Amino acid sequence: MSHYDPEEPTARVSAHEVEVPGSPEQVWEAIATGPGISTWFVPAQVEGREGGRIVTHHGPYGDSEGVVTAWDPPHRFAYDEPGWGPESPAVPTWSTELLVEARDGGTCLVRLTSGFFRGGDGWEEQLEGTDEGWVAALRNLRLALTHFPGRRAASMLVFGRVAGRDPDDVGAELLGRLGLAQAAPGTPVRLGSPLPQVVGSVVETGSRSVCLLVEAPHPGLLELGAFAHEDATAAVRGYFYGPGGDAVAEREAPLWSAWLAGHVEGLEPLG
Repeated sequence: MSHYDPEEPTARVSAHEVEVPGSPEQVWEAIATGPGISTWFVPAQVEGREGGRIVTHHGPYGDSEGVVTAWDPPHRFAYDEPGWGPESPAVPTWSTELLVEARDGGTCLVRLTSGFFRGGDGWEEQLEGTDEGWVAALRNLRLALTHFPGRRAASMLVFGRVAGRDPDDVGAELLGRLGLAQAAPGTPVRLGSPLPQVVGSVVETGSRSVCLLVEAPHPGLLELGAFAHEDATAAVRGYFYGPGGDAVAEREAPLWSAWLAGHVEGLEPLG
């Protein structure tokens, strides 16, 4: 099933929308191509056609493969991931659909629906954390199109599992050790030894995370916080735009992994 039907009684989905700058063609490039998806979600490859292959790379959580089920540029992109998770032959297909609608003033509305378009009854727990993840990803899409339109990005994904702890507690501890517990949008940020170098400002805060627009170590976005996955996971996600970003991501990832392991109680580095 490649189109989400809100009247389907067994559907269980995460649904969100965000207004972003750019023409439909510019937004399509960001949401339906491998280089574009890599600027706000995770590294990806997409065969741009119905029936084409899509692969998304989730760092220590491995790769997810799917098939493109709708390719209607610049309006609708959808894909199915039939073998997404639990080791069971009975898992329903995980589907994702993105719709692009032009708005006045040079912006577009992006509507995203992701989950079980049918057959999701009884699989609700598999959606836990999905809302939080997509909200952050669509925020990154908006910021990428606002500050770095058309520029490619290198991703840095650093995760650490914290068993037996509440994500809110882990997020509070992490932000406190970073000196960002009271941060608000517009707050300037300058971090250094023993932390990796960061120079930038806060662009958005969440209940257990902050997102920074950074100048150093490289122009980009940096998200720091915790999310709910296997109790709690501490995370540092970076998107470094333009030439040199790959080298910076490769250099900075082990620095952040080591810092998390030394400053978040009970953390087990992943990957």
